[in-house]
Amino acid sequence: MSAGDARAVYRRIARYYDFLDGSFERKRYAPIRGTLFAGLGGRILDAGVGTGRNIPYYPVGADVIGIDLSQAMLARARARRDGLRSTVPLAAMD
Repeated sequence: MSAGDARAVYRRIARYYDFLDGSFERKRYAPIRGTLFAGLGGRILDAGVGTGRNIPYYPVGADVIGIDLSQAMLARARARRDGLRSTVPLAAMD
């Protein structure tokens, strides 16, 4: 899948992504999400930040940036970030 194809897919499903991925999230990621960033510090790149589900788990004091191909997914991540009063930069990757 090309980057353009991926952008098109995620543009269409961004608003539904968390719902569509919910079962996988609950079974696979939710149990380990708190440990994904445990012990990390310094500079962290969250490539494919998606809807920003990792944002609440970024280590305090770490220099984190989240990037994604999809502007629609980044919009969801920004909304989540802003609701958490986080200042993590989010940017489009190419």
